[in-house]
Amino acid sequence: MSKGDVKIIIQYVDFNAADTIINSQYQNEWHEISTILTRMPLHIKASDQAGIQGNAIFDPVGTNEYIKAAFIHDGWQSNIPIPAPYRFLGTDVDFAKTGIIIEIQFSNYPFLLNNTLRSELFFKAKTEFVGYPTNLVIMVTKALMFPASNSTLYYEQAVNQLTALAKNKVFDIPIRLVGLFEQQNTIVPIIWTEYLFKRYFRTVNTRVSRECQIIAGRSARSRCLLRLL
Repeated sequence: MSKGDVKIIIQYVDFNAADTIINSQYQNEWHEISTILTRMPLHIKASDQAGIQGNAIFDPVGTNEYIKAAFIHDGWQSNIPIPAPYRFLGTDVDFAKTGIIIEIQFSNYPFLLNNTLRSELFFKAKTEFVGYPTNLVIMVTKALMFPASNSTLYYEQAVNQLTALAKNKVFDIPIRLVGLFEQQNTIVPIIWTEYLFKRYFRTVNTRVSRECQIIAGRSARSRCLLRLL
């Protein structure tokens, strides 16, 4: 086992020639996105679900807070309202800049399809966010390796869903799907947060820097064990 200082590792897959549009138009924006994500420490918390109560799991609230602060610092607009005619598909998009929409997807897996469908609508309708028509979507989710709340989306699942949809030409918008990973069988710095109330509350009781041992699961389809040190 090694002890490293690597933070988040990203993997991604492109749909509808997203790589072409990024390489030709959005290299600077992609550099900002990838830098923010790879510099981010892993955020974890204690589960409150029956059967795994107290176990260390992925913390979507802490992760979202870190990402939001970092993107705003780099000039991205956040929580941009969806135009009124399309608000039946949600209230806002997470981030936008120069024709790119970023959606951070750590919630239940059906929301991936909602984000994909509404992004396709914005693309076809040339809907503008912060003054630019929608040209590209970046979707960010966590890897299967992280223990997490039940039914929340993971990257490998999202790849399967979008691959099937793209193969059957269900959507045309260029999408880059990004997965957040970590090294396995190592020790990494993490942010540990204890919340004042149980599930769905965001009030922080304590948030501290710690170290965590990431122990690989028994197979590639198994989640890791996160052991606080």
